[in-house]
Amino acid sequence: MTIREETRSNGLILASFGAGTIVSNLELECTGQVYLPTIGFVVRVPALRTHAILYLALYNLMFILPLINILCFTYFGTTWERLSGLLKGHLALIKIITVLFFFHL
Repeated sequence: MTIREETRSNGLILASFGAGTIVSNLELECTGQVYLPTIGFVVRVPALRTHAILYLALYNLMFILPLINILCFTYFGTTWERLSGLLKGHLALIKIITVLFFFHL
């Protein structure tokens, strides 16, 4: 059984949009305290504007990239068991890549 088969509903898109709106509003309370003032500062400094917009786009892409990957896996018929097994089977490699990435930063 795939996730796609279990979620065939006319109200799924509306429910997803509603859930996304609620989560976004809740996240705004946490991340908005840093995010919004930083954007306000950068907008007022013309020399930073171009680089800041590119970094903001990169940040937003990296924020949603894992969600897009999972959406693509499930849309094309990957079962939850297979996706979970894939992650568990490569857990050590994922952790090593994460450590190397953070050391690089």
